[in-house]
Amino acid sequence: MLSQVRTPLPLDLFFKHLSIAAKQQLFLWQMQRVLALSGSYSLNLSVRMLTCLSWVTRLTKQVHQGRIVIEIQDPGSMMRLEKAEQQAVCIAVKTLVRHGFRVWLDDVSPELFFVWRLSGIRFDAIKIESGMFHQFRTSEWQLRVLVNQFRGLGERVVIEGVETPQDYAICRMSGADAVQGFLFEQAILPKSLNHC
Repeated sequence: MLSQVRTPLPLDLFFKHLSIAAKQQLFLWQMQRVLALSGSYSLNLSVRMLTCLSWVTRLTKQVHQGRIVIEIQDPGSMMRLEKAEQQAVCIAVKTLVRHGFRVWLDDVSPELFFVWRLSGIRFDAIKIESGMFHQFRTSEWQLRVLVNQFRGLGERVVIEGVETPQDYAICRMSGADAVQGFLFEQAILPKSLNHC
């Protein structure tokens, strides 16, 4: 869910400097707001937020009817956690899935693949970050290999950063299940590939 924040700081810095407790409180507030509406919603969670299993337990007590998609941000921070914290994240994700949340892993790159593969978690979707897509979009076969590799982590593979009709065509050939990007600010209704 996109939210507007009034701050003189750039938004990435604002969120980076929020405490874990403040981020958890913000997440619960956003969740309560969107559940008052119809439809399904994606909400962002940082990896560090998942290290607090008591908060995850509190989250699982929220009635959501499977309408919340949790997008785990900053997947690279998993490598900077202590072993016990990594285990807590794995337990947290599996607990959320058991309680009907759909969990997506955002901004995945090849160097993070094996870290998350070792976790044993099967995500509902994996999002290939836009920089990675732009690096591989000139080689259709390399992008296809990347999509197939990431299928080892999730049921669906989503490519971010689709900005042109050419990008869209490349993604269709890659085997990705869905795309996301600025191309869809225009009035385009793709028939054979979902967009997020």
